[in-house]
Amino acid sequence: MIAARNYRLVPHQDTPGLPLGISLNVPILRKRTLREAVLPADHAALLDLLHTALELEHP
Repeated sequence: MIAARNYRLVPHQDTPGLPLGISLNVPILRKRTLREAVLPADHAALLDLLHTALELEHP
């Protein structure tokens, strides 16, 4: 979560008065997982096949 007071606009290089976007170099107030993702059974099976094919460890 980023507080509105910490938003910093990034100016466009060619036109300084025109904002290009918002800087991501700002303090983060809170970082948390809202909920764990649950894969459907068929997706979990495909992920297991991918791990096996790439010789990766299974979680």
